[in-house]
Amino acid sequence: MAYNIGRSLYAGVALAVLAATAPAQAQDESAAAQSDEGAIIVTARKRAENLIDVPLAVTVATQEQLARDQVYNVNDLQRVAPALEISQTSGGETNGGGRLRGLGTGVFNPSVASSVALVIDQVPVGNLNFPLLYDLAQVEVLRGPQGTLFGQGASAGVLNITTRKPSFDKIAVNGSVDFADKGTAGSEVGELVLNAGFNVPLGQNVALRFSSQYKKETGLQRSATTGKDNEITDFGLRGKLLFEPSDALSITLTGEYGKEKTDGQTFFAIAIAPNSTTPFGAPGGTLGGTSTGAYTSATGCKMPVISARAEWYCEAAPTQMDIEFMTASALIDLELSDSLSLTSVTGYRDRRFDQSSRDFSRILPQPAARQERTREDSDQFSQELRLNYTASGFDLVTGVFYNKYTFDRQPMGAAPYTYGSRLPGQRIGFSVCAYDGSFCPVPPSLTDENTSNRVLAAFADATVKLGAQVELFGGLRLDDYKNTTRTQTLGATTGAASTFVTTDSNVSGRIGVSFKPNADTNLFASYSRGYKPPAVGTDPSGVLFELKPESANAFELGAKFGVGRLQLSANAFYSELLNFQSQTSVFVGTALISRPLNIPKITSKGFELNAFGQIAPGFNINAGYQYNDIKFPAGYLGDDGGQLGGTQFLNAPKHKFTLSGDYGFALSEGLELFVNANMVYKSSVLLATRADPRYRYPAHEIINGGIGVRAPDGGWTASLFVRNLTKEREPTAYLASTFAGQADGGIRAWPVAGLTARVVGVRVGFDF
Repeated sequence: MAYNIGRSLYAGVALAVLAATAPAQAQDESAAAQSDEGAIIVTARKRAENLIDVPLAVTVATQEQLARDQVYNVNDLQRVAPALEISQTSGGETNGGGRLRGLGTGVFNPSVASSVALVIDQVPVGNLNFPLLYDLAQVEVLRGPQGTLFGQGASAGVLNITTRKPSFDKIAVNGSVDFADKGTAGSEVGELVLNAGFNVPLGQNVALRFSSQYKKETGLQRSATTGKDNEITDFGLRGKLLFEPSDALSITLTGEYGKEKTDGQTFFAIAIAPNSTTPFGAPGGTLGGTSTGAYTSATGCKMPVISARAEWYCEAAPTQMDIEFMTASALIDLELSDSLSLTSVTGYRDRRFDQSSRDFSRILPQPAARQERTREDSDQFSQELRLNYTASGFDLVTGVFYNKYTFDRQPMGAAPYTYGSRLPGQRIGFSVCAYDGSFCPVPPSLTDENTSNRVLAAFADATVKLGAQVELFGGLRLDDYKNTTRTQTLGATTGAASTFVTTDSNVSGRIGVSFKPNADTNLFASYSRGYKPPAVGTDPSGVLFELKPESANAFELGAKFGVGRLQLSANAFYSELLNFQSQTSVFVGTALISRPLNIPKITSKGFELNAFGQIAPGFNINAGYQYNDIKFPAGYLGDDGGQLGGTQFLNAPKHKFTLSGDYGFALSEGLELFVNANMVYKSSVLLATRADPRYRYPAHEIINGGIGVRAPDGGWTASLFVRNLTKEREPTAYLASTFAGQADGGIRAWPVAGLTARVVGVRVGFDF
């Protein structure tokens, strides 16, 4: 305990020291580029504003920071802000996995709205996430309910992401290569990341930008059955066309395509042995000894070791999964007058997820739980129209929003389908079977599911000056929601189709006051009402039921200060969340399944400190600390039947500190030496809803850094980098290990490169 408190105090003191020293760095390219005075411009309230003038808790990461910290996917974003945690277990998984101030999506179900909205270039992503993030200009992390402007998927906050836009100025190219070889210089993972961008003006008012990323990760895990390293390959390509026919009209058209191929990565590899005698795991008895033998014995999986690295797994057949997506969007800005503008944001996303074979058990020679020959298709169309009115003493954003989302789970391949077949290569859906199909405790069946929902909304958000120094701000949003879910079990015996329709309407909003005694100070207080619509759950017998809608009451006190080129901020928050949508794990026969539920009440309270800017010439930092007291309600029982009431909530460290810094100095007129570092400290984190203390990962740091040389103007750079220098073994989630339909005392983990395993490599880049 003293160790954890000491480290937390160290984090807070370090931030205070950094915050007391001086100046704020301007960003190169943001949602609305920096001003001449170096102000940080954000669009947290859907209009371009100086960060210090926005009475909201907002953390900003610039283009430079995102590049040096190697932020390439959603998981990487949790290094940007102390309030943000990502509990995603697979790239682009439904609902995203984001949590802010301990609040996030607790159910991975297509009818459940995300709690932390992901918005890219003003288009909401919803439940169609994709793992890659590239060619980024800026990321804004908005904490607290943001439903007034961002809708029903933003009950806990928003990740507002802007990609680089085309420029009329000149032809420009940029690119970078990151390379790490497993086993070289201590790297435990192989990695290749290629980034490229190309900008070309097509006239005085037309410009085109292409950008792309290719990412290949190898060896995070290794099959004991085949001896092969797993591979995850991602590719993304984006094109943006900017057309400004007049000073009053701007049109941006964007198209993007992406694909991910997973070859061999297991679903939660064994990390803590069922009969471990190490301090990290308690003895598991006879059952534990038997299942450990199934992993390590000569007649079992033949794993060389079971360790927290979660590297080794066994398989009867390799996992093969593919994600493919495409997007198209149109952003139109029209100035109707000096004080009135109209914005139209149209977006379409389509995502396909193929699971040719996905093994959930990873143990031999017992029957394995698998999902096979299953395809999930999702698409989403959204349209927003909004008016921005600005006048002396009054600012208004108002508009309407429409969103239509569909999800369909069906067999892969061409019909006819033989449902219920136990034969290899013919099984469809979920099963627990011996590989050859000779024995199936849970026969193959597919839950054919179709979900469709639509949202209609109207909103308004205003700021009114009550004097030279005081502003009143607030807004309202009216949401109307309808969801229809149809399911049917298709197996050797076809079940009856079941349809469930849920509807809801809601009024949410916020109100607050801001006091600005001078241009460099903003003191504010606000109350927000958060909302997440109802959803459809399935009980263990397969019957559909309604998950109640979530509602939140959130209070915030904040202060922002500009000191030279440094911006400091502090926030105190209190949020009361009612009917939190969550899930628990239960056994149905020998299969462990998830059952959705509502937790009646959760309270999150704490404070945050942030410092962003330039401490000295060439020395830039972005640092933050969060204290968050969020607990399970009294009497709440974990999945293992243990008491969790009154303990710190799932995926929510009580203390978290993040620090990103870069320091460079001239070696000669055309050469600069630089070092950078990114550190994350967390107090203990509960990684599964279980009372067993082994599921609470202890306090720890993740240390990342780099050293290299570059041109002073940023034209080129070359460096060595390391992520997870000390080989910390934090996974993104834990899951109980089972054997023959029973929990055996072991723990499985989902590892992440740079979080659970060390990555060491080289990076070169250019920007001309």
